[in-house]
Amino acid sequence: MLDRAFAVFVTLTIASTAWAGDWPNSGGNSERNGRTYEVGPETPSVLWSGGRSSIIAWQPVIEGRRVFLVRQTGFPPSGEPNGSPVVCMDLDTGAELWFRHIPFNTGDWTTWVAGVKDGRVYAARSGNGASVSAKLHCLDAVTGATLWQSVDLIDAGAYDGVVFADDGDPIVGSFRKIWRIDALTGATVWVANRTGSVSGNCGVARHGDAVYAVDTIAGGQAVKRFDANTGAFQYQGSVMPGFLVQNTPFVGSDGTIYFQRVQNNVAVDFFYAFEDTGSAIVEKWHVPAGYGTRMEMGVGPDGVVYCVEPGKQLTRLDPATGAATGTTGPQAVDFFEPRIATDALGRVYMNNGGFTGGAFTCWEADLTPRWSVPVANANIGSPAIGADGTLVVAGIGTNVVAYRATPPIVPFCAGDGLDPSHTTDCPCANHGDRGRGCGNSVNPTGGFLTASGKPVLDTVVLRGSGMPATVACIYLQGDALEDAVFGDGVRCTGGTLLRLRTRVNAAGASTFPDSTDTVTLAQRGGVVPGSGATRAYQTYYRNAAAGFCPPETFNVTNGVRITW
Repeated sequence: MLDRAFAVFVTLTIASTAWAGDWPNSGGNSERNGRTYEVGPETPSVLWSGGRSSIIAWQPVIEGRRVFLVRQTGFPPSGEPNGSPVVCMDLDTGAELWFRHIPFNTGDWTTWVAGVKDGRVYAARSGNGASVSAKLHCLDAVTGATLWQSVDLIDAGAYDGVVFADDGDPIVGSFRKIWRIDALTGATVWVANRTGSVSGNCGVARHGDAVYAVDTIAGGQAVKRFDANTGAFQYQGSVMPGFLVQNTPFVGSDGTIYFQRVQNNVAVDFFYAFEDTGSAIVEKWHVPAGYGTRMEMGVGPDGVVYCVEPGKQLTRLDPATGAATGTTGPQAVDFFEPRIATDALGRVYMNNGGFTGGAFTCWEADLTPRWSVPVANANIGSPAIGADGTLVVAGIGTNVVAYRATPPIVPFCAGDGLDPSHTTDCPCANHGDRGRGCGNSVNPTGGFLTASGKPVLDTVVLRGSGMPATVACIYLQGDALEDAVFGDGVRCTGGTLLRLRTRVNAAGASTFPDSTDTVTLAQRGGVVPGSGATRAYQTYYRNAAAGFCPPETFNVTNGVRITW
């Protein structure tokens, strides 16, 4: 028998809420794994284009409805002190909102934007292969006004990048040092010594309380773990043979550390996966890798990992074994320094970094091609995916383009503690895996709702999985959003609720509609395909195990939004 909470659920209404995503730094997050909860453009539909001219394409970063980037007119000392302003543009219109010149001292380098977090934009004139030390500047994201200059000098540059601590402190990795700088004052929280392989491309990644760097040791390189709170060196992994490397590590959502260790030598060029056990960094597997520098690789919402294989091809790997499960095939590019993003549907977006062969390309999660646009002298001018899936690609000249083409099916409301589409946390820290609902008593990864088919053709099928076996569940439709604890999960589907169908799961899974149904999803939901109406869907299921989470008997999956 279904418990009374089913009836309660379909009568609740809360005001709708907004969702948004940011791209605060190179790599898109502190793990530098390219993951965004937004759904990127399914076609290269131009939202706006144009802006200040630049001779180099530099990485944009995004927070809220603002894009921040450097547009450079000359190499120092040419054009200084005004040769590389920080520019703020409106994400929706491309209008310039403000610009600021970072103060220039003799010997300083081109300004680079390190990142943006909590309304603060970070920029410096340091770098040029760690040969230039300068202050880190903090600017107000709304006005561009200077909030502070760092107490210490840093020598990191644009190809190193930064990551952020949970409280917003920037963590800066460079050739010989790692700094954590107080976001409110510019004071140095800690500084740690390290030994990079070369003087550039020495960035770090953060996951939880760990900061990971790849340093030179006897015989090659190793992944080192530093404490994110104190900067103390804790332990390191086994040696990766080779002389030098020019890439940054990244971390999967499960904590797996990945690193593309290449120097254009097939004997030592490998893509590595490591597990951090809490006391040691242990190799899981490695596979042959293709050469490239300044790369920002990534992971998909299902944990699949992407790397560059020999022959300039992007390859999809099983995170457990490293086995290849798909490839783009060789890419026709004159210079290869790829950077990727993966969206909520698993689509892959890649800037190949090329010169005359520069391009920005989108693939499905299995690396089936979707679209591509040329971007001459692409360098590190993308990707950056912000609110509403807006993709910003910065090239040279006035070639700054924002693409936005929202797909009709968008997952949201994940119970993994990371999804920015809602703020309510799972009730007993029972977080599920990325993109799924809160964990339940038989599946800590959480219930999972997906939608396949095409709304315009009314062929959409909802599938719920990851629920307890043989229990009853309800497929629900709402016309507004909620954001509240409900049982052992988080409720996000609200407004006028419609119980689409009750199902009894088989092996924890079910679908609506299925072969027994005589109506389609749109017919049952009372929506007209092609009307543009948006509805939210979620699956609510029994979870009556004693002693799990609070004393409740029900849970919910993640949600799916469909525009009909």
